[in-house]
Amino acid sequence: MKIKQVIRAGVAILSLQLGESFLHAAPPVVSNIRASQRAGTHLVDIYYNVADADGNSPLTVFVAVSDNAGASYNVPVFTLTGAVGPGVTLGNDRHIVWNAGTDWPGRFSSQCRVRITADDGTAPPAPAGMAYIPAGPFQMGDTFMEGGTSELPVHTVYVSAFFMDKYEVSRELWLPVYAWAQGRGYNLSGGSFKDVNHPVQTINWYDAAKWCNARSEKEGLTPCYYTDASQATVYRSGSLNITNACVKVSASGYRLPTEAEWEKAARGGLNGKRFPWGDTITHSQANYYSSSSYAYDVSPTRGYHPTYGAGTSPVGSFAANGYGLFDMAGNVFEWTWDWYDGNWYGNAQATSDNCQGPPAPLTSRVVRGGAWTESSNVLRCAYRNDYGTPVNAGNPFGFRCVRGLGF
Repeated sequence: MKIKQVIRAGVAILSLQLGESFLHAAPPVVSNIRASQRAGTHLVDIYYNVADADGNSPLTVFVAVSDNAGASYNVPVFTLTGAVGPGVTLGNDRHIVWNAGTDWPGRFSSQCRVRITADDGTAPPAPAGMAYIPAGPFQMGDTFMEGGTSELPVHTVYVSAFFMDKYEVSRELWLPVYAWAQGRGYNLSGGSFKDVNHPVQTINWYDAAKWCNARSEKEGLTPCYYTDASQATVYRSGSLNITNACVKVSASGYRLPTEAEWEKAARGGLNGKRFPWGDTITHSQANYYSSSSYAYDVSPTRGYHPTYGAGTSPVGSFAANGYGLFDMAGNVFEWTWDWYDGNWYGNAQATSDNCQGPPAPLTSRVVRGGAWTESSNVLRCAYRNDYGTPVNAGNPFGFRCVRGLGF
């Protein structure tokens, strides 16, 4: 099928400066973006200028494309060559070629916009035990078309920079906060653990959210979760189905990652891969249940992990991904903030910057990452399913925290 015209001459192009002003003294500035379809082809030529007052180079450059005049950046963009990705130098007329015929076949829009963002790699120091996840867009969803419909369509989401725990919350991290919270208005379950330095498990969503607040207050930080939209009363007790309006996103404290934050972090800077490290999986990379049902599961050992058996492994037992995060696939499922909606990815709001998921309470919260109980299919970065009724304290359910940079 031939692709129709993708970008018409004269369509306005959006330029965006990456990064919040409190992050860098002089973040890179992208300007003079031009895009046009190459005559007689399905290729789109994109040109831009990029400068950095601090002279930081090379840069990492990202591309996002909108078909609705910039309301959302929802067009799949994978097949890129030229001055994109890591290693881009400062200068004018940086050139990118996008093969729109491969990524967006047979489509047409007179409302296309191209957004270019650049990251100079300058990062604030991360709090102890956390890793810095840089700002930028990423392609969210199943690029292999092998998962469920809830993983489609693939769409672009811009996520601001944040910090994430390098490890799933472990016994050693959980217990001191749990002990501190007793007698301070918190009602939390004790959780369970296989052994020293293993992740906490059998945690429901409510306890994960309340524990985030307790961790924040214990460290003198501003909590993120409140009992209602007035954000006057810290959420410490009960099983409350708090909404997006109950989250103080500018707070300095800990919270659960949004689903978009989680998937961006899990991918570790890789684009369109199945797992945090690539496209195949073995027991040398994660704690999961291996079988021959999936061609990409190439582990020479099958069943439960040969070292850890039917249970968790110590946090950090396998190599970190590109952002320095451990166990983003396998070990325990990880709670996220978002309500689960199997049709959410088709909603225009799913492509909004820093998306927080459906605004209204639904039946389930999203869990991600798979677990020691699950097959390799469930460990894919894009995998999502209706696992997590908030009260569910299933055996393989754990979590990790994030913090924003607004402090």
